[in-house]
Amino acid sequence: MKPLKPKEQKVVDEFESARPGLGAIAENNIRNNDKTGWADIIADTPDDELVAGEGSASNSFMYKRIG
Repeated sequence: MKPLKPKEQKVVDEFESARPGLGAIAENNIRNNDKTGWADIIADTPDDELVAGEGSASNSFMYKRIG
C-alpha cells in the first residue's frame, strides 16, 4: 500500500483529532478515490482550508412515529 501524500495525511490526522476512529474512515475514503473522489478534492483544496471544524447538521428527513 503506497503512503499517503502529505495533504492526504493531514486530512486523516485532522479527522482523527476531531474524533478517534474517524481517521481510519477518512484514509479508506482517500484510498478509494475512484469511488469517493476524496483524493482529488484534497488535491484541489488549499492547505490552509484542510482543518477540522465543529458544526451541526439538521436531519431533513421526517419519520412517522410507530406506536
